[in-house]
Amino acid sequence: MRPEPIIYYYGEGGVQVNKEVISEKQGIYLITLFIVAETFILTRGMEAKKDFWIAIILGIIISIPFMLMFSRLHRLYPNKDLFDINEDVFGKILGKIISFLMFYYVATNMMSVMYVFNDFIVSVSLLKTPKGVTYMSLTLLCIWVVKEGIEVMAKWTEIILPIILITLFVGVVLLIPQMRLVNMQPFFTEKIGAIMEGSIFTFLFPLSETIAFTMIFTGLKKQGSFNRLYLIGLIFGGGLILILVLTEVLVLGVNDTLSFYFPGYNTFTRVNIGVLLQRLEIISGATFLLGGFIKISVLLMAVSRGVAKVFNFNDYRFIVTPTALIISNVSYFFYESTMFMFEWISDFWGYFAFPFEFVMPIVIWIGAEVRKKIKA
Repeated sequence: MRPEPIIYYYGEGGVQVNKEVISEKQGIYLITLFIVAETFILTRGMEAKKDFWIAIILGIIISIPFMLMFSRLHRLYPNKDLFDINEDVFGKILGKIISFLMFYYVATNMMSVMYVFNDFIVSVSLLKTPKGVTYMSLTLLCIWVVKEGIEVMAKWTEIILPIILITLFVGVVLLIPQMRLVNMQPFFTEKIGAIMEGSIFTFLFPLSETIAFTMIFTGLKKQGSFNRLYLIGLIFGGGLILILVLTEVLVLGVNDTLSFYFPGYNTFTRVNIGVLLQRLEIISGATFLLGGFIKISVLLMAVSRGVAKVFNFNDYRFIVTPTALIISNVSYFFYESTMFMFEWISDFWGYFAFPFEFVMPIVIWIGAEVRKKIKA
């Protein structure tokens, strides 16, 4: 697929910047798929157990002000990404330090996501394949699409998301006979603390991870549509999370959903209609991996752009390959096992991500508003 021409302009200090323009629809598709990608195989809000649906809805509501913040930053600084904004708001030195911390956070996130999807591939289909082979294959694919640019990535998403939605719809419909409402009853039994924990974790992982888009969105065909882009993407992505987890619990029950490493995939293994429709989880697993491919690519682009901006490189593309290989290798060696990965995410990730996904966006937004008023 041939990308549209890329417009170049020169920012502060004469650094060449790529202005890649996508449509509002493409942006919504990217955010939706980014949000829902891991939920296809993992699960969200289960800290609240049978009241998971309340936790997910609260997580979406908590995320709305942050989506509006991200949109506001784009409108305050058109054609600039988060790294440019940091330097303009906080000055060169402090701005670069903040930008370094932000792309370090995204790199850590990418490291976890890469392990999740590679572990999923090996665990459910390629049992005898060395994990290094799947790591390298996925890494090379992501390097290719990121080097092609966000316009190509967005066009791929326009193709991938409808396929995923059709697969999901067919799977959910075929699972209706196996759904049991009793698996969710009684309602409103969990303590408020458990519900809030579930909502906060849903907010942190994956809803507020969309801060990565402030690092790669520099141009829309309609600049005023950032509000719609983030909010519609959040509602669609959050709604899909709710549908997926609801399906898992209705089919498997709370205890089994919590006991499986990949409850989404295990749910689709239950689709079995005589000799006509069997083993549909293979198709669902393949489509789920397409979502993971896009999410990893978005994160890789954000990290690469951050490295380029912090170290004053002319273009992020030449840094994509070494960045991807370094993160892929760290991910491969850091996680000792699937159990260790899940323990790391549940015990550590929330504390690590909170400053970057909750505190930093607020600080940057307030700084940007103050800076603009001072300039005015």
